[in-house]
Amino acid sequence: MGIHYKILGHTQVLRPDGFTDVWGAPKDRGVLAVLLLNIGRAVPVRTLAEWVWADGKSPRDPAATLSTYTARIRAALKRFELPGQLRTEVGGYRFEVDPAAVDFHAFQRTVRTARRLGKAGDHENACELVASALEWWDGDPLADLDTDRAANWRRVVIRDEWLSANDALLYGLYQLGEYEDMLRLVKVAQIDHDTDVLLAKRRLQALYALRRKEEAVQYLFDFYGRAKAADDPERADELRRFHDSLLAGPEHEPVPPRTGDVVVPPRHLPYDIDDFAGHADLLAELDGLLTDRPKPRLIALDGLPGVGKTTLAVHWAHRVRDRFPNGFWFVNLNGFGDGPSVTGEEVVTGLLEALRVSIDSLPTTEVRRAKLRDLLSTRQLLLVLDNAADAAHVEGLLPLVSSSVVVVTSRVRLSELTLHHGARCFTVPPFDRSLAAGWLRDRLGLRAAREPEAVDHLASLAAGLPLALGIIGEYVAAQPHKPLRDFVDRLRASRAILGLEINGGRAMLSVRAVFDCSYRALDPAVRRLFRLLGLYPGLAIPTGVAAALVGLRAEEVHDQLQSLVWARLLEAREGDRYALHDLLRDFAAECVDRDEEEDGRDLATRRMLDWFLHTSNNADRRIYAHRESVPMLELSAGVTPLVFDDAESAMDWCVRERGELSAVCQYAAANGFDEHLWRLTNAQEVLMRLGFRDEVVHGLRAAVEAARSAGDRFGEAGSLANLGFALSRFNEHEEADRCYRAAYTISSEIDDRIGVAVALRNMAERRAMTGDTIPAFEMFERALAIARAEKDLDTEAGVLHRMGEAMRLSDRLGEAIAQLNLAWSLRERIGDRAGAAATLASMAAAHHQQGDHYGALGIGHRASLELRQVREIGLESQVCVTLAAVHRDLGDLRKAGFYAVRAVELAETARDARRQASAADVLAQVRWRQGAHLDAKRYWEIAHDLYAALGDSRAFGISAQLTEYSEPEVPPGRVEGTVGDSSPVRGS
Repeated sequence: MGIHYKILGHTQVLRPDGFTDVWGAPKDRGVLAVLLLNIGRAVPVRTLAEWVWADGKSPRDPAATLSTYTARIRAALKRFELPGQLRTEVGGYRFEVDPAAVDFHAFQRTVRTARRLGKAGDHENACELVASALEWWDGDPLADLDTDRAANWRRVVIRDEWLSANDALLYGLYQLGEYEDMLRLVKVAQIDHDTDVLLAKRRLQALYALRRKEEAVQYLFDFYGRAKAADDPERADELRRFHDSLLAGPEHEPVPPRTGDVVVPPRHLPYDIDDFAGHADLLAELDGLLTDRPKPRLIALDGLPGVGKTTLAVHWAHRVRDRFPNGFWFVNLNGFGDGPSVTGEEVVTGLLEALRVSIDSLPTTEVRRAKLRDLLSTRQLLLVLDNAADAAHVEGLLPLVSSSVVVVTSRVRLSELTLHHGARCFTVPPFDRSLAAGWLRDRLGLRAAREPEAVDHLASLAAGLPLALGIIGEYVAAQPHKPLRDFVDRLRASRAILGLEINGGRAMLSVRAVFDCSYRALDPAVRRLFRLLGLYPGLAIPTGVAAALVGLRAEEVHDQLQSLVWARLLEAREGDRYALHDLLRDFAAECVDRDEEEDGRDLATRRMLDWFLHTSNNADRRIYAHRESVPMLELSAGVTPLVFDDAESAMDWCVRERGELSAVCQYAAANGFDEHLWRLTNAQEVLMRLGFRDEVVHGLRAAVEAARSAGDRFGEAGSLANLGFALSRFNEHEEADRCYRAAYTISSEIDDRIGVAVALRNMAERRAMTGDTIPAFEMFERALAIARAEKDLDTEAGVLHRMGEAMRLSDRLGEAIAQLNLAWSLRERIGDRAGAAATLASMAAAHHQQGDHYGALGIGHRASLELRQVREIGLESQVCVTLAAVHRDLGDLRKAGFYAVRAVELAETARDARRQASAADVLAQVRWRQGAHLDAKRYWEIAHDLYAALGDSRAFGISAQLTEYSEPEVPPGRVEGTVGDSSPVRGS
C-alpha cells in the first residue's frame, strides 16, 4: 500500500489530485495526526485532550468536542475514499490502517531496512532508501499541534528519528567515498542543528577525507568554544576525542573517492542590485514556498515589459541561494529581445557544462538530456530561467529538473505551467508612486533633498515602471550639475520617456525598445488592435469601444483583448473594461501614428466616437423617453453601441463612464469632430441631475463652440439653451441670461418654434426670480401658446410647472397649486417621472405655504420617494427642506431634524450652494429649538456664508440673527425661495 496520510509536517490526506492539508479545521487535523501516530492503539479522551489543547485551553466537555471532531474526520475519510477505520472505544478512539499508509511509520520501516542493508555492506542501496525516506519530512512533524506534549514529542522524534536517519545516510556516503555530497548534506542538516555532536563528527570525517585539515581544525575549535560557552563541556570533549581518533591510525583512513564524473555545483547568478526596493509582500510569498529543506517547486513570474521581473527573480535567488548546496544557475532564454532565443538543447548543454560534465562523451541530444536528468535526480538546484517566450519555451526542460526549484520569468502569463505542472504563478506589479519617489531620492542623494518636488515629478513620469525609473535615474545622475527642474521640463514632453536612452542608445536600454519586442511578437490582428487602442483618450477601455476601433463585434474582439492581457500589454479591469499602463498608452499612440495608414486611423476614430455618441443617445432615450432626441449622425458600419433595458441601467452607465465621456469629448474638440461633440455633450443631461457641475458646464460650453464651428444653427441654439439652464441651476444667472437671449435669437432666425418656446420659458423663469412678474407671465403665456400649437406636451408641461412656481413665489397659492396640478398630470401622461416628481416637490411647498401641513407631508413624501428613484438629488434636498419645515411647525423636532440633516447631505452631494444654504438654515432653526444652540449657530454661519457668496439678501437676516444669538421666530406655514428652490422664511 502506498502512503495515504502524512503527519511529517501538516496533516495531509491523499486526494485524486494529490496530497492536501486543506480538508478540515486545524483541530480536526491535529486529532487525526495523534490517532495516526498511535495506529492500532486506543487513545483515551484524556490523552487526546493533552495532545490537542494547551494547558488551561481545553473545553468544558472534551469528550463531546472530540466527538464532533471525529465525526468530521470520518466524513473526510468517506469523501476522499481513504483507507482505514476510525473506531470509538470505551473512553477513547482507535484508528486502524496499514502502517505503510502513514508517512511516519513508512519512514521508520524504510530506515530499518536501510540499516540492515548497510550492515550487510550494501551501502549504495542503503543510502538510496534513507534519502527517499528523508524526503517525506515536510517541516516539523505534527505541525497542526502546538501543545507542550506535541512539542516534547517533536524534540524527541527529530533527535531519535530524523537526525539518526541523517547520520545513517552520512555514514553510508562516507563508506561509498561520496565526501562532497556528505559535506553538503551535513551543512544543510546543521542549519537547525548546529550543536548536534553526531553531525559535527560526520562533518569532521568529511573534511579530513577531502584533505581539508585546516578547515577541520578550525571547525573543531569553533564547536568546542560554542559548547564550552553554553556550559556543555561533555559535548565539547566528546568531539575533541573523536577528532583525535581520526588521526590515530590507518584504520581511520577514508575510503578513496569513487571514480567517474566529477560534478561541481554550478554557482552563477547575475549581480544583485544594492538598491532593490519594493515587492515585500511578493518576496514573502516566495520565501513561504521554501521550507528549511526546500521541496521541488516551479514558480512563474510575469508582468508587463520593464516591470522588473528579472531583477526580482535574481534578488530572491540571492536571498535563498544558501539553501541550495548543490548549486544555483541563471540563464537568459531571450524569448523577447534582439537575436534568436535560446533553445532547450542549448540550455541542457549549458547546464551540463556548468556541472563540469564532459560534453564530448555525450554526442546526441537525447544522451545529454538523459545524463542531465540522471545527475539532477539526486541533486536539488535553484534554476532561474529568465525571459521565456511562452510556456512551450521551457516545458521540454521541466522533466529534466523536476527535483529542483525552478523560477521562470516571462512577459506573458504562463498559465499552462500551472495547469500542466502545478506552477505557482505571480504577476509582478509596478511600483506605487511613493515607492518610486523614494527610490529616486535614494539614487540622487543630496540633489533630491534640494528639489523634492522635482523628484516627485520625475518619479511620476516613470508611471511605476522600474525600467523607466532606472533610466531616468541614470540619465539625471550622469549630469550632476544640472538642476532637476530642467529634467522635469525636458521629460514632460509627449513620449519623451519612451525615447530616453542611456549608454549611447543601445537597443535594450530604452523603454521603447523593450516595448517594441513585445509588440512585434504579437499576431498581426492583435498587434493592430493594440496600436488602435492608442487612439483612445480615456483610462478604462470598454470592450465595445475596442470592438468599434477595429470594426468587429464585442464577442469577436474578446479573444484579441485576452491575448493582450496574457501578453501583459493590457490590464483587465472590473466588468468588461481594460486599461493600458501610462507608458504603454504612449507607445500604442506612437505605433498607431507609425504603423497605421491615415485613412485607417480616421475611420477607427470615427467608429469610436460613433460608439460613444449612439450609446449616450440610447441612454438618454431611456432616461428622457418623453423628450425630443438630439438629432443623430449615421452610425458607421462595424459599430454596435450599447442598449439599455431601463432608465436605471442607463443612469448607471452614465455615472460609471462620465470620466471616459469627458475624455472623449475633449478628444473630439481637439481633433475637429465638431458634429460629434455638440451632440455627444447634449446627450448627457443626466449628469446635471446628479450634480456634476464642472463636467456639465464645461462640456456644454464646448458644445456651443463646436456647433458654431460646424455651422449648425439648430445645434448652437439647443446647446445655448441647455448651457443657460445648467448655469441657472448652478446660480450663474447673468451668463445664463445671455445664453437664453442668444438661444431665443437663433431659434427665431431659423424658425425653430419649440426652441423659441423653451427660450421664452427660461427667460420668464429668470424674470420671476427677480420679482419682475408682469413681463414674466407674458413670456410664459407666449411660450405656452407655442407649445400647445406645436402639440409638444413636454414643453407645455415645463412651462406650466414654471408658471406654477412663479405663482407660488408671488403668493398666488391657489392658482399655483392648480397650475402645478396641470403640469403634473401632463408629465404623468408622457411618462416623465423626474419631471412629475419635481412638480410634486413644488406642490408640497405650496401646500405648506397655505398652511396645509398634512397635505404638504403626503405630497412631499411621495415626491421624495420618486426623486430618490430617479436620482434627482438636488430636488430631493429641496423636498427634505419642506418636510423639515412642516415637522418643525407641527412641533415634531425629531422628524424635523432627520429631514433637515438629510437635506444638508443631499445638497452637498448635488453641489448646489443655494440649496445647501436653505438646508443649513432650516437645520439651524431645528437645532435651536432642540436646545443645541452651538450647533444652531454653526449651521447659521454656514448658511450666512453661502447666501452671502450668492448675493442673496437672506444673508442679512441671518447676520442679524447671529448678532442677537436668539431663537428665530418662524411664522408657521411660511416658505419662500427661488424658482425650483424652497427654503423657510427667517423670523424677524
